[in-house]
Amino acid sequence: SSGINAEYGYREHEQFQVVLKLVSFLANGYLIRLLSNELLGVVYIRLSLLYATVQILSREPLRKVCLAKHTPEQWPQLLALIWLSIPFSAMLAVSLTLVWVLALEAPALAHYPLACAVFAACGVLELFAEPPHVYLLNKHFVRSPIIVEAVANLLQTVSVVLIAHYSPTLVPFIIGSLVYSGLYVMVYWILYRLKRNKGDKIIYEFSKLSVTSEQASLTLSFIKQTVLKQVLTMGEDYVMTFFSVVSFAQQGVFSTVSRLASIVIRVGFKHVEDSYYLFFAQMLRRGLPSDQQGRDALRTCKDTLGNLLRLNALFGLVVTVYGLSYARLALLIYGGDALAESDGPWLLQWHCPYIAVCGINGVSECFYFATMSQIEVENYNLKLLPFSICFLMLSAVLSYLFGTVGFILANIGNMAIRIFFSLRYAASYFGGMDVLYRSLPNVPQLMIIGVCGATALLSKLVLESSNSHLGDLCHIIVGGLSLILVLMILWECEDNSFKTFFKSLNPIKTRTKTE
Repeated sequence: SSGINAEYGYREHEQFQVVLKLVSFLANGYLIRLLSNELLGVVYIRLSLLYATVQILSREPLRKVCLAKHTPEQWPQLLALIWLSIPFSAMLAVSLTLVWVLALEAPALAHYPLACAVFAACGVLELFAEPPHVYLLNKHFVRSPIIVEAVANLLQTVSVVLIAHYSPTLVPFIIGSLVYSGLYVMVYWILYRLKRNKGDKIIYEFSKLSVTSEQASLTLSFIKQTVLKQVLTMGEDYVMTFFSVVSFAQQGVFSTVSRLASIVIRVGFKHVEDSYYLFFAQMLRRGLPSDQQGRDALRTCKDTLGNLLRLNALFGLVVTVYGLSYARLALLIYGGDALAESDGPWLLQWHCPYIAVCGINGVSECFYFATMSQIEVENYNLKLLPFSICFLMLSAVLSYLFGTVGFILANIGNMAIRIFFSLRYAASYFGGMDVLYRSLPNVPQLMIIGVCGATALLSKLVLESSNSHLGDLCHIIVGGLSLILVLMILWECEDNSFKTFFKSLNPIKTRTKTE
């Protein structure tokens, strides 16, 4: 009975999350029609980059350290690391705000300095939610973060839409950021109070500060790794911000299309990656070779990684094939004629293969980062350093040659190389290429995807070119029917192992059964 209730609760939370993201998606479509491309470019590129840099560099390294398998005696040291991230982030926020306001080209928008200060401050404020966040994840309350972020995002979006209707300036985004960060911190502490075990506490007494040299060294390694990964992940934003290779209006179109594409990444990949990072980190001991891990745990992780890679590879192929035929129609429905007649459709078509490689990279790296030792982390950092520099140079060159499409091309190359590193590590860890072979689609699957993709492309050439609502409707019907056929045949071509895995995409439940 408890298992049935848990599964029901999981599905209920997932459905709630999808509904909230759908509301946010529709609200953003309204903002695109209401606000100028220049304003959207400043918010979604310049200000969002400032916020993300402060937050990610301060938060992600410590999350990786704290979510690894540890003993109860190590919890006070981990807690100290979490709280020490707050003063570090405050110093980082002040420094970057000065750079954003004084050193960079300022847009012709009111309240820009205030917006920079608020976005950076929100990145610091959200770190006060890290102690309850890490505590809840270590207690396997993996759905709590999903709900917190979804509700905060929804209320932020509603605030921005309501205020932007009367004031199409930076002010709605300033207020929306404060609403999100305040709710994010408050709800996390409320959940901690409701779910904590008696006697547990996460308020640290700094007079008892004690961090082992091993933890400090591992944290430093993850900080360096996070800096390099941040450059690789948001390299195009840094190039646009610091080198001004495209105008703010072009940045607005690029950011709008990127955010539309990133919805697929966030909904389809992000929470799966976070959950399975925790799964691999808890199942396997960091730094130990595979022959010293438990045999059952090793086999479970190998099968899980192979099925995850296969799932994301199939998903990415379908998105890429259908994105070529439906990019313009998707932007027409979402953002109106202005977005559909701009460079948006061309950008969205190139974003589809980028989505495919993002899915594979996210899964392979979550296993990579969850299991490698400190020495392997350092070696990985050394490999990323020259590659990060080359990636930034490539982004600048390709953007000069191909415009904003150049940023997508550079990102695809970036992801491909990271996939190579992480899959090579997985093959070495498991002693063979079985995981890689497991991820490859079979011939019947490739054939049906190719045939239905060609059908959708022919439909685009014949029906969409008619420039009529009836033609667009028929094009949608053709795509919908062929997509259903693709999904049915893909499912029938799978073995029982994959089908069982797909029906139970809950890593914590899998871990409980294994143990």
